[in-house]
Amino acid sequence: MKWKINHVAVLLSASTLAMIGLVIFQYKWIDHSRKLSDEIFSQRASMALCSTLEEYSGGSICNPAASNKICGSGASTADLESTEDTQSSIIHDEEFRSDLRKTLDFYNIDLNYRMTQSDGAPVSQSNNHPTGCVVNIPGQTDQQESFIKLDFPEKEKFMMGKLRYMIGSSVLILLFTAIVLLLANWWLLKQKKLLHTNVDMYNNMAHEFRTPLTNISLAANLLATETSAPQRDKFLDIISRENAKLIHQVERVLHLARLENGDYAFTPEHIFLKSLLRSVTDDLEIQIDQRKAEVILDDIADDIQIFGDKQHLVNVFRNLIENALKYATEQPKILISAKEQNEGILISIQDNGIGIPVSQRQFIFEKFQRVQQGNLHEQKGFGLGLAYVKRIVELHKGFIQVDSEMNKGSRFNVYLPKMC
Repeated sequence: MKWKINHVAVLLSASTLAMIGLVIFQYKWIDHSRKLSDEIFSQRASMALCSTLEEYSGGSICNPAASNKICGSGASTADLESTEDTQSSIIHDEEFRSDLRKTLDFYNIDLNYRMTQSDGAPVSQSNNHPTGCVVNIPGQTDQQESFIKLDFPEKEKFMMGKLRYMIGSSVLILLFTAIVLLLANWWLLKQKKLLHTNVDMYNNMAHEFRTPLTNISLAANLLATETSAPQRDKFLDIISRENAKLIHQVERVLHLARLENGDYAFTPEHIFLKSLLRSVTDDLEIQIDQRKAEVILDDIADDIQIFGDKQHLVNVFRNLIENALKYATEQPKILISAKEQNEGILISIQDNGIGIPVSQRQFIFEKFQRVQQGNLHEQKGFGLGLAYVKRIVELHKGFIQVDSEMNKGSRFNVYLPKMC
């Protein structure tokens, strides 16, 4: 069995894994930098303390190498205070504290500290980010071995301040990468959807062209063998009607292609709205009669005018009325009304068709989109009519919107200015 690879799913999974890997890498990098900074801080604190002890006592009483092994062990302050030998303690000497403060400042450790001294070695505790540092004072002839701990309560805040630029830059990099991946995946999904839409469109186009072409071919063959004049007229009528359908579908595709490419030229003029709508219904008289439809122009005043390209506006209303005829499940009833609104005219076309589901209303004005109900080829068309209508209306500085209820019809509202 041959497995079919879903390349989109593979790319989505790969980008997700790459993002997760990047997050983990950034976290590890910051954590490593944090540990390194903590180690450097502990070494500086140890050196500052040892240096002060040596200078204060006038001799080498502190081994920095040995101290560094204890420094940062995480011994608690309580452990040290509980074993403090007050007789041998030098941590209460003000001169020693003053010298230590100067040495800490020299090592760029400008933090408040607490200092404790103990006769016994501190108990090591597990702590990833210790706040204190312990140094060992070796035993002398006149004093026993002891341990001094510096504890910095504000160390965590200080360390985070040192790392804030690194953390900030890492967050920005992650956000930027995430946004790029999201946009890339969104575009990929959009292209996949467009691909499926194009496939459906080409299937519809083949279906739409096949039927009239078959009828024309059949009528032409019969016409070639028929000598009776009445039959010739019937076949000629079939050829003429089917040819008109083909021309109309091709014109829709070409018109929309020109509009998308900006290759259009309007010839605007003042147009009497009622006269324009009458010419559209007259052109559709055959279709209206075939469906036994009722088209009502609801008291539209004869003097209402709009300003625009007559041919394109004829196509706009023709598309809307054709849709009202196409999607009616019973005898079509179409009510066309108009009223002045602000500086323009609002034209409404109400039908009693199948209606448009809420989930599909936002898509009906996009190219190649059709209301999906039943057989895909049950209704004729490529899904270009409403996209063309919306584009023309917007180029006339107007707008179109739809109100619909399932099985109760739809009302398309077209707003056109009196002057463009």
